[in-house]
Amino acid sequence: MNVNDPPEADIRQTPPDPDPQETLPPITEKQLARLWQRRATRSRALKTERGHRIRVLYPGRPGVTAGPDFRNALVLVEDQGLVQGDVEVHLRQQDWRSHGHHEDPNYNGVALHVALETAGAHSNTASGRQPPLVELQDLLDAPADEESPDEARDTLWRLLERHGYRRPDTAERMAALLNRAGDERFLARSRVLQQLMSAQAPTQTLWEAICEALGYRHNQHTFLQLATSAPIDALESMARRLPARVRSAMLADALLDVAGFADNPRRSLINGGGAKLGPPLDPAQWKLFRVRPSNHPRRRVAGAAELLARFADEGILGGLTNVAISDNPSTLTRALSVGSDAAGGPALIGPGRAGDIAVNAVLPFLHGWAGLLGDAVRSAAALEMYRKQGRLTENEITRELAASLQPPDWGRVARTARQQQGLIHLQRLLAGAGTAQR
Repeated sequence: MNVNDPPEADIRQTPPDPDPQETLPPITEKQLARLWQRRATRSRALKTERGHRIRVLYPGRPGVTAGPDFRNALVLVEDQGLVQGDVEVHLRQQDWRSHGHHEDPNYNGVALHVALETAGAHSNTASGRQPPLVELQDLLDAPADEESPDEARDTLWRLLERHGYRRPDTAERMAALLNRAGDERFLARSRVLQQLMSAQAPTQTLWEAICEALGYRHNQHTFLQLATSAPIDALESMARRLPARVRSAMLADALLDVAGFADNPRRSLINGGGAKLGPPLDPAQWKLFRVRPSNHPRRRVAGAAELLARFADEGILGGLTNVAISDNPSTLTRALSVGSDAAGGPALIGPGRAGDIAVNAVLPFLHGWAGLLGDAVRSAAALEMYRKQGRLTENEITRELAASLQPPDWGRVARTARQQQGLIHLQRLLAGAGTAQR
């Protein structure tokens, strides 16, 4: 026996080497996700399983609802160009299937599947796509104290220069650039609504725009379906037939019924009140996972009913047009806000959401409608009120993109709704989505 060999007793007590299949990863999935967020943009060694190099410009914002770990990442893929999409992080590639993502439509937007171990079955989405797979060992080996270079910011601005947005060298010039981008987004939205008005009544277009703005990302399409199934003409006709004291409650019953939320549907009573409404939506269409109670679609629907009741006599189009004449953004925000219901609690439509509706729905609609009518004065007034709108509630897009585009010592540059909309416009350009987004 070699003198360096352990005694026989020690050999008997030494456990056998673990099965490779049972070896625990050196990191948790949550820790791996943090590494992706902190180090992905600095890595130059990431490749897809087919050998295509990738460059992460923006790792995405952490997901807070059902679905992928990161949303709206920006990645340059060799031989493919700039790609925007979601990112799902796993310790092992096979976790994609074991977690059921191959059958979950929430993962159809995944642009990259990243994993520490990449041996396993293909990562197919429910829609049949196969997002590229990237192995993350390089992130695990990267020095923890490595500084993130400015190269990703340089690349983002090179991409934006193709659209006429040259990199500013001061915070003041950045603010001016965001003003220009915000106006472009507003005017593009106005054009989209004009196109819709050429195919349907202006009042219905306004109603659909308001409903869409009431919904957060995952429920916007369902809110649009609600506006189609419960058309504004039918609702306003119903409201005018009802006594003022019951308008809000009856309109809420009608909308909640069509939305699929009614506890005790009263279709005969609703249709007897003059409304011609479509069948209820399937409640499963609403995305409710991790939705805060104050933002539940049921509350937003009730808020929409209150708006209809508030403007029942003159109609929502006439009422909001009259409010906009005041040239005061605060007046419009108050007109679109709805307090709490009889049960109390948070507002059905708070000032923050009301500001979003004003900026994304009412003002671009009024601008586009005035343009169709050839009313240059009202068109200019709508644009000017938009420019006066104060800063809206900050979201992940505006916060994360600002951090990606500007040096930290500039502080907060986007101080108005117009500038926040400018950040969203730049994000759309980077993603190749253009500006004509519904």
